[in-house]
Amino acid sequence: MKPIKRIGIIGNGAVGMLMASLFEPDYTVTLYGRVDNGSNVTIEHTGATNGTVQVRLEPVTTLIETEQDVFFVTTKAHQVEAATRRLSGDVPVFICSNGIAHLDYARTRGFHLGVVEHGVSRDGNQLHHTGLGRIRIGSLDAVEAMSFIASPLDIVWETDIEQVVTEKLFANAIINPITALCRVENGAVALPPCRDIAEAVYAELSTLFDRHVPYTYVETIIEKTGHNRSSMLRDIEAGRQTEVDAILTPLLKRADERGIALEVIPVLQKLILGASVSC
Repeated sequence: MKPIKRIGIIGNGAVGMLMASLFEPDYTVTLYGRVDNGSNVTIEHTGATNGTVQVRLEPVTTLIETEQDVFFVTTKAHQVEAATRRLSGDVPVFICSNGIAHLDYARTRGFHLGVVEHGVSRDGNQLHHTGLGRIRIGSLDAVEAMSFIASPLDIVWETDIEQVVTEKLFANAIINPITALCRVENGAVALPPCRDIAEAVYAELSTLFDRHVPYTYVETIIEKTGHNRSSMLRDIEAGRQTEVDAILTPLLKRADERGIALEVIPVLQKLILGASVSC
């Protein structure tokens, strides 16, 4: 595999901007987003990492695949298909969105997967890096492992990326809706009464997947991100579309396909949809 020198990041939200700012010292980075014209953008990040960098921000409609050596897609799950319309897969593409709704799409398009474990919030071009983690990447096919220069992003190649995505889904499906509906930080999910709901969701999730995800994994994520406000909570507070159709809705479909009756997850899904409408 040829050396990686140029990195395209699709999605200029908090995660995309954090990745761009931490890749920039070692690579030529282009950030693609919903903007009218290309320009240099100054990104300041504080918290777990500190610094100020300039990166190139271009409209996603101007993206030319061959101008990059690898792409990371950091958009919301419902934006993935539109964001990757100009990509063929000839250049490696890692979809780093939440949920599992994009798995079949990734397989069909020959794309790869990534899971971002860093905590980050955004206010304009200012980022607060709330927690260090890893970016775990891998392929659904037999693809040669890719490596990147060591950085705070801590990019790790996973041989079983689908297990990693499943683990992240468990954490998202438990933490996001509970924090969004109760308007609490992630750490509250470890305590009653939120913990009681979390354990009920975990029990239902465990019936839907053949892969085992220990509850201790979810507890670890809650502890590491205790002071974070989940993306679903921030979306509802800001009146934005949530990722309920990427995180919870596919679970209802999976349950229907397997003939499994769920009680808690369908209620959470309806409540999140209702909360989104009322924003």
